[in-house]
Amino acid sequence: MWFDTWSDIVRILLSAASAYVAVIVLLRVAGKRSLSKLNAFDFVVTVALGSTLASMILLKDTSLADGLAALAGLLLLQALVTWLSLRLGWFKRLIRSEARILLRDGAFLEDAMRHERVTHAEIEEAIRKQGHGDIEDIAAVVLETDGGFSVIAGVPASKHSALAPLLRESDARG
Repeated sequence: MWFDTWSDIVRILLSAASAYVAVIVLLRVAGKRSLSKLNAFDFVVTVALGSTLASMILLKDTSLADGLAALAGLLLLQALVTWLSLRLGWFKRLIRSEARILLRDGAFLEDAMRHERVTHAEIEEAIRKQGHGDIEDIAAVVLETDGGFSVIAGVPASKHSALAPLLRESDARG
């Protein structure tokens, strides 16, 4: 079906404009974290927000008030999960992944790479993107919780305080 009525078009345009403004206001209230690089939970919330927004705009059966309640509920749930993960270590480990060292002192950590499903080529690309040419000069490549790579130059890794918690974790794994 190509066209129903002009009233449907006007309803969609008004719903889109209202929902657009509401989403901007809700995201501003939710804070910067809602728009940062995404971890798994944030990704799910973002997809749900998009789906809810589309339903608000396009579906006749979904009122603006229903859609706004759903958006607010999702953002409140995200805030609750963030609050709990800041206060409960076990909850944080349940919700969020941990950063992991994939290369240490110029040597690839094959077990960690296999576990994280990362290839040598991906690590080498991250090193090049940071402007480095020699793997042997890299103290560590870390797969961060958001899926990005951090490259720390200047071996040995043990001389970099930002790596200390990850090195302890890596050493404990064996």
